[in-house]
Amino acid sequence: MKYLDDFAPGQVFRFRSAPMSADAIKAFAREWDPQRLHTDEDYAISIHGSLIASGFQTLLEVFRPIMAEMMVDVANIGGMGFDNLRWLRPVRPDEPLDIEMTINSVTPSRSKPDRGVMHYTVKACNPDGEVVFSTDTPVMIQRRMK
Repeated sequence: MKYLDDFAPGQVFRFRSAPMSADAIKAFAREWDPQRLHTDEDYAISIHGSLIASGFQTLLEVFRPIMAEMMVDVANIGGMGFDNLRWLRPVRPDEPLDIEMTINSVTPSRSKPDRGVMHYTVKACNPDGEVVFSTDTPVMIQRRMK
């Protein structure tokens, strides 16, 4: 288990998302974001050159490997939201995303010494190296009790 004390500003963690198929993009969109950009390939091609994933689906796919490969082993008390959330470019079918998570700050709580807040930035790039998604995220994590 990793605790707040195990992280330091400047640490970088890298992940890769699984590519989303056109069928997966359309299925997600039908349930959660039924805009034509995500459900109608002909329309999406005329606007964006291809079908594109919902930004909400992109967020979930970016965080999937972070949660499964890292945060599952962190003494996480809970997320505190997203700051500066940006969808900078469309995500297209069959594009895996290269994800970089950078620790910005680690701040022990003054009022509750058993925990603190870690702020990190996540950015995801498409296969051409273009940033498609970014956000800053604070999360509350337990401290290692001595």
